[in-house]
Amino acid sequence: MKLTNLLLIILALLLVNCSKNKKEIDYVVFLGTIEGSNIDSLKIYDKDNKPIQTILLSKELTFNDTLFIPKGYYYIGDFKTSTKLLFLKPSYNLKANIVSNDQDYSISFQGIGSNENNYLQEKEKYNKSFTKGVDYKYFMALNEEGFLKLSDSIYNEKINYLNLNLNLGSDFKDYESFSLKYENSQFINTYSQWKGEFIGDKNFVVSKNFPNPFSNYNISDEKMIIHPNYSNSIFQVLINKHKNIYKFPDINLEFLNILDEEITIEEIKDKLVYTVMKAGIGHTKDLDTIYSKFMSIVKNKGYRDEIKDTYSNLKKISKGIVSPMFELYDINNRLVTLESLKGKLVYIDIWGTWCIPCIQEIPALKMIEKEFRNKDIYFVSISINDKKENFENFVHEKELTGIQLFAPDTKISFFNDYQLKTVPRFILIDKEGKIIDANAYKPSDPKLKEQLLEYL
Repeated sequence: MKLTNLLLIILALLLVNCSKNKKEIDYVVFLGTIEGSNIDSLKIYDKDNKPIQTILLSKELTFNDTLFIPKGYYYIGDFKTSTKLLFLKPSYNLKANIVSNDQDYSISFQGIGSNENNYLQEKEKYNKSFTKGVDYKYFMALNEEGFLKLSDSIYNEKINYLNLNLNLGSDFKDYESFSLKYENSQFINTYSQWKGEFIGDKNFVVSKNFPNPFSNYNISDEKMIIHPNYSNSIFQVLINKHKNIYKFPDINLEFLNILDEEITIEEIKDKLVYTVMKAGIGHTKDLDTIYSKFMSIVKNKGYRDEIKDTYSNLKKISKGIVSPMFELYDINNRLVTLESLKGKLVYIDIWGTWCIPCIQEIPALKMIEKEFRNKDIYFVSISINDKKENFENFVHEKELTGIQLFAPDTKISFFNDYQLKTVPRFILIDKEGKIIDANAYKPSDPKLKEQLLEYL
Protein backbone atom coordinates (compact mmCIF):
# COMPACT_ATOMS: atom_id res chain seq x y z
CA MET A 1 0.00 0.00 0.00
CA LYS A 2 1.33 3.38 -0.89
CA LEU A 3 2.29 5.65 1.99
CA THR A 4 -0.06 8.35 0.69
CA ASN A 5 -3.06 6.01 0.79
CA LEU A 6 -2.15 4.81 4.27
CA LEU A 7 -2.01 8.37 5.57
CA LEU A 8 -5.40 9.11 4.05
CA ILE A 9 -6.93 6.07 5.77
CA ILE A 10 -5.42 7.05 9.14
CA LEU A 11 -6.69 10.62 8.71
CA ALA A 12 -10.18 9.35 7.85
CA LEU A 13 -10.23 7.15 10.94
CA LEU A 14 -9.16 10.06 13.13
CA LEU A 15 -11.92 12.24 11.71
CA VAL A 16 -14.54 9.55 12.35
CA ASN A 17 -13.28 9.11 15.90
CA CYS A 18 -13.40 12.87 16.53
CA SER A 19 -16.91 12.98 15.16
CA LYS A 20 -18.02 10.23 17.54
CA ASN A 21 -16.46 11.96 20.52
CA LYS A 22 -17.92 15.35 19.70
CA LYS A 23 -20.61 16.09 22.26
CA GLU A 24 -23.92 17.40 20.99
CA ILE A 25 -25.10 20.68 22.49
CA ASP A 26 -27.62 19.81 25.22
CA TYR A 27 -28.58 23.30 26.36
CA VAL A 28 -30.30 26.50 25.28
CA VAL A 29 -28.49 29.83 25.51
CA PHE A 30 -31.09 32.40 26.50
CA LEU A 31 -30.19 36.06 26.92
CA GLY A 32 -31.86 39.41 26.51
CA THR A 33 -33.23 42.60 28.02
CA ILE A 34 -36.48 43.64 29.63
CA GLU A 35 -38.00 47.10 29.56
CA GLY A 36 -40.76 48.74 31.60
CA SER A 37 -40.53 46.55 34.68
CA ASN A 38 -38.88 46.68 38.09
CA ILE A 39 -38.66 42.92 38.59
CA ASP A 40 -35.46 41.13 39.55
CA SER A 41 -36.13 37.75 37.93
CA LEU A 42 -38.09 35.83 35.33
CA LYS A 43 -39.33 32.27 35.59
CA ILE A 44 -39.45 29.50 33.02
CA TYR A 45 -42.43 27.15 33.33
CA ASP A 46 -42.89 23.79 31.65
CA LYS A 47 -45.88 23.01 29.41
CA ASP A 48 -47.93 22.17 32.52
CA ASN A 49 -47.21 25.60 34.03
CA LYS A 50 -44.88 24.28 36.69
CA PRO A 51 -41.86 26.54 37.40
CA ILE A 52 -38.61 24.83 36.43
CA GLN A 53 -35.99 27.59 36.42
CA THR A 54 -35.49 31.14 37.67
CA ILE A 55 -33.56 33.59 35.50
CA LEU A 56 -31.97 36.39 37.51
CA LEU A 57 -31.81 39.88 36.04
CA SER A 58 -28.92 42.30 36.38
CA LYS A 59 -29.39 45.83 37.68
CA GLU A 60 -29.67 46.91 34.06
CA LEU A 61 -32.52 44.37 33.58
CA THR A 62 -30.50 42.12 31.31
CA PHE A 63 -30.09 38.38 31.58
CA ASN A 64 -27.85 35.66 30.18
CA ASP A 65 -28.56 32.09 31.19
CA THR A 66 -28.06 28.51 30.09
CA LEU A 67 -31.11 26.23 30.18
CA PHE A 68 -30.47 22.49 30.35
CA ILE A 69 -33.92 21.45 29.20
CA PRO A 70 -35.30 19.06 26.59
CA LYS A 71 -37.02 20.16 23.41
CA GLY A 72 -40.51 21.41 24.07
CA TYR A 73 -42.98 24.18 24.76
CA TYR A 74 -42.40 26.42 27.77
CA TYR A 75 -43.77 29.61 29.28
CA ILE A 76 -41.92 32.68 30.52
CA GLY A 77 -43.32 35.06 33.17
CA ASP A 78 -42.70 37.00 36.38
CA PHE A 79 -45.82 36.32 38.54
CA LYS A 80 -47.13 39.87 37.95
CA THR A 81 -48.14 39.77 34.29
CA SER A 82 -49.18 37.13 31.82
CA THR A 83 -46.87 34.38 30.61
CA LYS A 84 -45.77 33.88 27.02
CA LEU A 85 -45.42 30.62 25.12
CA LEU A 86 -41.93 29.65 23.95
CA PHE A 87 -40.53 26.79 21.89
CA LEU A 88 -37.06 25.77 23.03
CA LYS A 89 -34.67 23.01 22.17
CA PRO A 90 -30.97 22.28 22.72
CA SER A 91 -28.72 24.24 20.34
CA TYR A 92 -31.00 27.28 20.34
CA ASN A 93 -29.16 30.54 20.99
CA LEU A 94 -31.89 33.10 21.60
CA LYS A 95 -31.75 36.80 22.33
CA ALA A 96 -35.06 38.21 23.58
CA ASN A 97 -36.20 41.81 23.82
CA ILE A 98 -39.04 41.90 26.36
CA VAL A 99 -41.22 44.95 26.87
CA SER A 100 -43.44 44.74 29.94
CA ASN A 101 -46.39 46.69 31.30
CA ASP A 102 -48.77 46.06 34.18
CA GLN A 103 -50.82 43.47 32.27
CA ASP A 104 -48.78 41.94 29.50
CA TYR A 105 -45.49 41.33 27.69
CA SER A 106 -44.40 41.75 24.13
CA ILE A 107 -41.35 39.78 23.04
CA SER A 108 -39.25 39.76 19.90
CA PHE A 109 -36.37 37.37 19.24
CA GLN A 110 -33.09 37.19 17.39
CA GLY A 111 -30.68 34.31 16.88
CA ILE A 112 -31.09 30.57 16.47
CA GLY A 113 -34.69 29.66 17.26
CA SER A 114 -35.99 33.18 16.65
CA ASN A 115 -38.12 32.19 13.65
CA GLU A 116 -40.15 29.71 15.68
CA ASN A 117 -40.61 32.00 18.65
CA ASN A 118 -41.43 35.10 16.65
CA TYR A 119 -44.07 33.01 14.88
CA LEU A 120 -45.62 32.10 18.25
CA GLN A 121 -45.81 35.77 19.24
CA GLU A 122 -47.45 36.71 15.93
CA LYS A 123 -49.89 33.84 16.30
CA GLU A 124 -50.84 35.06 19.77
CA LYS A 125 -51.44 38.58 18.43
CA TYR A 126 -53.69 37.19 15.72
CA ASN A 127 -55.72 35.14 18.21
CA LYS A 128 -56.10 38.15 20.48
CA SER A 129 -57.20 40.39 17.64
CA PHE A 130 -59.70 37.75 16.56
CA THR A 131 -61.26 37.28 20.00
CA LYS A 132 -61.11 40.92 21.13
CA GLY A 133 -64.62 42.25 21.30
CA VAL A 134 -66.03 39.10 19.73
CA ASP A 135 -69.64 38.36 20.57
CA TYR A 136 -69.88 34.57 20.49
CA LYS A 137 -73.63 34.84 20.13
CA TYR A 138 -72.90 35.83 16.53
CA PHE A 139 -71.14 32.52 15.87
CA MET A 140 -73.76 30.53 17.74
CA ALA A 141 -76.59 32.21 15.79
CA LEU A 142 -75.20 30.92 12.48
CA ASN A 143 -76.71 27.79 11.00
CA GLU A 144 -74.45 24.74 10.73
CA GLU A 145 -73.41 25.39 7.14
CA GLY A 146 -72.54 29.02 7.83
CA PHE A 147 -70.63 28.18 11.00
CA LEU A 148 -68.59 25.42 9.38
CA LYS A 149 -67.69 27.68 6.46
CA LEU A 150 -66.51 30.29 8.95
CA SER A 151 -64.44 27.78 10.94
CA ASP A 152 -62.84 26.47 7.71
CA SER A 153 -62.00 30.02 6.65
CA ILE A 154 -60.32 30.83 9.97
CA TYR A 155 -58.40 27.54 9.97
CA ASN A 156 -57.21 27.95 6.38
CA GLU A 157 -56.00 31.49 7.07
CA LYS A 158 -53.95 30.26 10.02
CA ILE A 159 -52.52 27.21 8.25
CA ASN A 160 -51.58 29.32 5.21
CA TYR A 161 -49.72 31.75 7.45
CA LEU A 162 -47.85 28.83 9.03
CA ASN A 163 -46.88 27.44 5.63
CA LEU A 164 -45.71 30.85 4.40
CA ASN A 165 -43.07 30.84 7.15
CA LEU A 166 -40.46 28.89 5.19
CA ASN A 167 -37.68 29.20 7.77
CA LEU A 168 -39.42 27.20 10.51
CA GLY A 169 -38.03 23.83 11.59
CA SER A 170 -39.91 20.83 10.22
CA ASP A 171 -40.55 19.41 13.70
CA PHE A 172 -41.93 22.76 14.89
CA LYS A 173 -44.22 22.92 11.85
CA ASP A 174 -45.59 19.50 12.75
CA TYR A 175 -46.35 20.66 16.30
CA GLU A 176 -47.98 23.85 15.09
CA SER A 177 -50.02 22.04 12.45
CA PHE A 178 -51.40 19.92 15.28
CA SER A 179 -51.99 23.05 17.37
CA LEU A 180 -54.04 24.74 14.64
CA LYS A 181 -56.03 21.57 14.06
CA TYR A 182 -56.76 21.37 17.78
CA GLU A 183 -57.83 25.03 17.98
CA ASN A 184 -60.21 24.47 15.07
CA SER A 185 -61.60 21.31 16.66
CA GLN A 186 -62.24 23.20 19.88
CA PHE A 187 -64.05 25.95 18.00
CA ILE A 188 -66.31 23.44 16.24
CA ASN A 189 -66.89 21.54 19.47
CA THR A 190 -67.98 24.75 21.20
CA TYR A 191 -70.75 25.16 18.65
CA SER A 192 -72.17 21.68 19.22
CA GLN A 193 -71.87 21.96 23.02
CA TRP A 194 -73.12 25.47 23.71
CA LYS A 195 -75.26 26.66 20.80
CA GLY A 196 -78.43 25.65 22.63
CA GLU A 197 -77.36 27.65 25.68
CA PHE A 198 -76.59 30.77 23.63
CA ILE A 199 -79.86 30.72 21.67
CA GLY A 200 -81.98 29.73 24.66
CA ASP A 201 -83.00 26.33 23.29
CA LYS A 202 -82.12 23.57 25.77
CA ASN A 203 -83.33 20.92 23.34
CA PHE A 204 -80.98 21.94 20.55
CA VAL A 205 -78.87 19.14 19.07
CA VAL A 206 -76.60 19.41 16.04
CA SER A 207 -77.58 17.36 12.98
CA LYS A 208 -76.27 13.87 12.28
CA ASN A 209 -74.13 15.33 9.48
CA PHE A 210 -72.33 17.75 11.82
CA PRO A 211 -68.69 16.63 11.99
CA ASN A 212 -67.13 15.06 15.04
CA PRO A 213 -64.16 17.44 15.40
CA PHE A 214 -62.09 14.91 17.37
CA SER A 215 -62.63 11.86 15.18
CA ASN A 216 -59.23 11.95 13.49
CA TYR A 217 -56.66 12.14 16.29
CA ASN A 218 -53.87 9.73 17.17
CA ILE A 219 -54.06 9.11 20.94
CA SER A 220 -50.74 7.25 20.98
CA ASP A 221 -48.45 9.75 19.26
CA GLU A 222 -45.28 9.89 21.36
CA LYS A 223 -43.90 12.77 19.31
CA MET A 224 -46.79 15.05 20.34
CA ILE A 225 -46.37 14.49 24.08
CA ILE A 226 -44.42 17.73 24.34
CA HIS A 227 -47.30 19.87 23.02
CA PRO A 228 -49.37 21.59 25.76
CA ASN A 229 -52.67 20.70 24.03
CA TYR A 230 -51.96 17.06 23.27
CA SER A 231 -53.38 15.77 26.55
CA ASN A 232 -56.50 17.88 26.07
CA SER A 233 -57.01 16.45 22.58
CA ILE A 234 -56.98 12.92 23.97
CA PHE A 235 -59.54 13.89 26.60
CA GLN A 236 -61.80 15.23 23.89
CA VAL A 237 -61.40 12.09 21.76
CA LEU A 238 -62.35 9.85 24.68
CA ILE A 239 -65.24 12.08 25.83
CA ASN A 240 -66.71 11.98 22.33
CA LYS A 241 -66.20 8.23 22.17
CA HIS A 242 -67.67 7.53 25.62
CA LYS A 243 -70.58 9.96 25.72
CA ASN A 244 -72.43 7.82 28.26
CA ILE A 245 -69.73 8.53 30.83
CA TYR A 246 -71.89 11.28 32.36
CA LYS A 247 -74.44 8.66 33.41
CA PHE A 248 -71.98 7.01 35.80
CA PRO A 249 -72.22 7.86 39.53
CA ASP A 250 -68.54 8.85 39.62
CA ILE A 251 -67.42 10.27 36.27
CA ASN A 252 -63.81 10.69 37.37
CA LEU A 253 -63.45 7.08 38.51
CA GLU A 254 -64.93 5.86 35.24
CA PHE A 255 -62.53 8.11 33.30
CA LEU A 256 -59.59 6.53 35.12
CA ASN A 257 -60.85 3.10 34.05
CA ILE A 258 -61.16 4.25 30.42
CA LEU A 259 -57.67 5.77 30.38
CA ASP A 260 -56.21 2.64 31.93
CA GLU A 261 -57.75 0.51 29.18
CA GLU A 262 -57.23 2.71 26.12
CA ILE A 263 -53.90 4.51 26.59
CA THR A 264 -50.88 2.31 25.96
CA ILE A 265 -47.97 4.77 26.34
CA GLU A 266 -47.01 4.99 30.01
CA GLU A 267 -45.93 8.65 29.97
CA ILE A 268 -49.20 9.75 28.35
CA LYS A 269 -51.31 7.53 30.59
CA ASP A 270 -49.62 8.84 33.74
CA LYS A 271 -50.12 12.45 32.67
CA LEU A 272 -53.79 12.02 31.75
CA VAL A 273 -54.70 10.00 34.83
CA TYR A 274 -52.93 12.57 36.99
CA THR A 275 -54.81 15.41 35.26
CA VAL A 276 -58.18 13.74 35.82
CA MET A 277 -57.31 12.95 39.40
CA LYS A 278 -56.02 16.43 40.19
CA ALA A 279 -59.26 18.02 39.01
CA GLY A 280 -61.61 15.26 40.15
CA ILE A 281 -60.36 13.95 43.46
CA GLY A 282 -62.14 16.77 45.27
CA HIS A 283 -65.46 15.87 43.63
CA THR A 284 -65.59 12.14 44.23
CA LYS A 285 -68.12 10.36 46.43
CA ASP A 286 -65.70 7.53 47.16
CA LEU A 287 -62.31 9.02 47.95
CA ASP A 288 -60.63 5.79 49.00
CA THR A 289 -61.67 3.87 45.88
CA ILE A 290 -60.55 6.50 43.37
CA TYR A 291 -57.29 7.03 45.26
CA SER A 292 -56.53 3.29 45.19
CA LYS A 293 -57.31 3.17 41.46
CA PHE A 294 -54.99 6.09 40.79
CA MET A 295 -52.13 4.55 42.74
CA SER A 296 -52.56 1.24 40.89
CA ILE A 297 -52.13 2.96 37.50
CA VAL A 298 -49.62 5.79 37.83
CA LYS A 299 -45.88 5.14 37.98
CA ASN A 300 -44.62 8.75 38.02
CA LYS A 301 -43.32 9.47 41.53
CA GLY A 302 -44.01 13.21 41.39
CA TYR A 303 -47.64 12.64 40.45
CA ARG A 304 -48.03 9.96 43.12
CA ASP A 305 -46.56 12.15 45.87
CA GLU A 306 -48.73 15.15 44.96
CA ILE A 307 -51.97 13.17 44.90
CA LYS A 308 -51.00 11.44 48.13
CA ASP A 309 -50.73 14.84 49.84
CA THR A 310 -54.08 15.92 48.38
CA TYR A 311 -55.67 12.68 49.55
CA SER A 312 -54.38 13.24 53.08
CA ASN A 313 -55.79 16.78 53.11
CA LEU A 314 -59.17 15.64 51.77
CA LYS A 315 -59.43 13.08 54.56
CA LYS A 316 -59.50 16.10 56.89
CA ILE A 317 -62.83 17.20 55.37
CA SER A 318 -64.53 13.84 55.54
CA LYS A 319 -68.08 13.34 56.76
CA GLY A 320 -68.47 14.20 60.46
CA ILE A 321 -65.48 16.56 60.63
CA VAL A 322 -66.13 20.14 61.78
CA SER A 323 -66.20 22.30 58.66
CA PRO A 324 -63.56 24.94 57.95
CA MET A 325 -64.94 28.44 58.53
CA PHE A 326 -65.36 31.52 56.36
CA GLU A 327 -66.04 35.23 56.88
CA LEU A 328 -67.38 36.95 53.77
CA TYR A 329 -69.55 39.94 52.88
CA ASP A 330 -72.96 39.51 51.30
CA ILE A 331 -74.67 41.44 48.50
CA ASN A 332 -75.67 44.12 51.02
CA ASN A 333 -72.11 44.42 52.38
CA ARG A 334 -72.95 42.67 55.65
CA LEU A 335 -70.42 40.27 57.15
CA VAL A 336 -71.60 36.65 57.20
CA THR A 337 -69.72 33.86 58.96
CA LEU A 338 -70.29 30.15 58.71
CA GLU A 339 -70.29 30.05 62.51
CA SER A 340 -73.32 32.37 62.55
CA LEU A 341 -75.32 29.90 60.44
CA LYS A 342 -75.21 27.08 63.00
CA GLY A 343 -78.59 25.67 63.96
CA LYS A 344 -79.67 24.97 60.38
CA LEU A 345 -78.36 22.91 57.49
CA VAL A 346 -76.12 24.91 55.19
CA TYR A 347 -76.02 24.14 51.47
CA ILE A 348 -73.15 26.02 49.81
CA ASP A 349 -72.88 26.71 46.08
CA ILE A 350 -69.45 27.99 44.96
CA TRP A 351 -69.89 29.54 41.52
CA GLY A 352 -68.96 32.32 39.08
CA THR A 353 -70.91 34.61 36.78
CA TRP A 354 -68.50 33.55 34.00
CA CYS A 355 -69.10 29.83 34.52
CA ILE A 356 -71.70 28.35 32.15
CA PRO A 357 -72.17 25.07 34.11
CA CYS A 358 -72.72 27.22 37.22
CA ILE A 359 -75.35 29.35 35.49
CA GLN A 360 -77.09 26.23 34.18
CA GLU A 361 -77.74 25.14 37.77
CA ILE A 362 -79.43 28.41 38.80
CA PRO A 363 -83.02 27.49 37.76
CA ALA A 364 -82.81 24.19 39.66
CA LEU A 365 -81.29 25.96 42.67
CA LYS A 366 -84.16 28.48 42.70
CA MET A 367 -86.67 25.63 42.67
CA ILE A 368 -84.94 23.85 45.56
CA GLU A 369 -84.77 27.10 47.55
CA LYS A 370 -88.47 27.69 46.96
CA GLU A 371 -89.42 24.14 47.96
CA PHE A 372 -87.38 24.27 51.19
CA ARG A 373 -88.13 27.91 51.97
CA ASN A 374 -89.72 27.20 55.37
CA LYS A 375 -87.30 24.46 56.39
CA ASP A 376 -84.25 24.68 58.66
CA ILE A 377 -81.75 25.25 55.89
CA TYR A 378 -79.65 28.14 54.58
CA PHE A 379 -78.80 28.30 50.90
CA VAL A 380 -75.47 30.08 50.53
CA SER A 381 -73.92 31.05 47.20
CA ILE A 382 -70.30 32.22 47.06
CA SER A 383 -69.18 34.05 43.89
CA ILE A 384 -65.48 33.74 43.04
CA ASN A 385 -62.92 35.03 40.53
CA ASP A 386 -64.95 38.06 39.48
CA LYS A 387 -65.37 41.78 39.88
CA LYS A 388 -67.79 42.74 42.62
CA GLU A 389 -69.72 44.92 40.18
CA ASN A 390 -70.32 41.92 37.87
CA PHE A 391 -71.45 39.84 40.84
CA GLU A 392 -73.88 42.49 42.09
CA ASN A 393 -75.36 43.13 38.64
CA PHE A 394 -75.82 39.43 37.99
CA VAL A 395 -77.55 38.81 41.34
CA HIS A 396 -79.99 41.67 40.74
CA GLU A 397 -80.65 40.87 37.07
CA LYS A 398 -81.29 37.18 37.71
CA GLU A 399 -83.14 37.88 40.98
CA LEU A 400 -81.06 35.37 42.87
CA THR A 401 -82.24 34.46 46.34
CA GLY A 402 -80.59 32.87 49.36
CA ILE A 403 -77.48 34.29 50.99
CA GLN A 404 -75.33 35.78 48.24
CA LEU A 405 -71.65 36.16 49.23
CA PHE A 406 -68.69 37.55 47.32
CA ALA A 407 -65.13 36.19 47.66
CA PRO A 408 -62.46 38.70 46.63
CA ASP A 409 -60.13 35.84 45.62
CA THR A 410 -59.68 32.10 45.95
CA LYS A 411 -56.80 32.29 48.40
CA ILE A 412 -58.96 32.28 51.53
CA SER A 413 -58.44 29.32 53.85
CA PHE A 414 -61.99 27.99 53.35
CA PHE A 415 -61.28 27.27 49.67
CA ASN A 416 -57.82 25.90 50.40
CA ASP A 417 -59.13 23.58 53.11
CA TYR A 418 -61.81 22.26 50.78
CA GLN A 419 -59.21 21.75 48.02
CA LEU A 420 -61.26 23.85 45.61
CA LYS A 421 -60.05 23.27 42.03
CA THR A 422 -63.10 23.82 39.85
CA VAL A 423 -66.60 25.26 40.00
CA PRO A 424 -69.43 24.74 40.47
CA ARG A 425 -68.82 23.04 43.80
CA PHE A 426 -71.49 22.17 46.35
CA ILE A 427 -71.01 21.51 50.06
CA LEU A 428 -73.54 20.38 52.67
CA ILE A 429 -73.00 21.09 56.38
CA ASP A 430 -75.18 19.91 59.26
CA LYS A 431 -76.84 21.98 61.98
CA GLU A 432 -73.82 21.60 64.28
CA GLY A 433 -71.35 22.84 61.67
CA LYS A 434 -70.05 19.38 60.75
CA ILE A 435 -69.52 18.21 57.19
CA ILE A 436 -72.20 16.01 55.69
CA ASP A 437 -70.82 16.02 52.16
CA ALA A 438 -67.84 18.01 50.87
CA ASN A 439 -69.10 17.20 47.37
CA ALA A 440 -72.86 17.44 47.70
CA TYR A 441 -75.21 16.77 44.80
CA LYS A 442 -75.86 19.63 42.40
CA PRO A 443 -79.32 21.28 42.45
CA SER A 444 -80.43 19.61 39.22
CA ASP A 445 -79.68 16.14 40.62
CA PRO A 446 -82.82 14.53 42.14
CA LYS A 447 -80.59 12.95 44.79
CA LEU A 448 -80.03 16.38 46.38
CA LYS A 449 -83.64 16.57 47.55
CA GLU A 450 -83.33 13.12 49.12
CA GLN A 451 -80.10 14.16 50.81
CA LEU A 452 -81.61 17.33 52.25
CA LEU A 453 -84.73 15.56 53.56
CA GLU A 454 -82.54 12.94 55.22
CA TYR A 455 -80.83 15.52 57.42
CA LEU A 456 -83.66 17.97 58.11
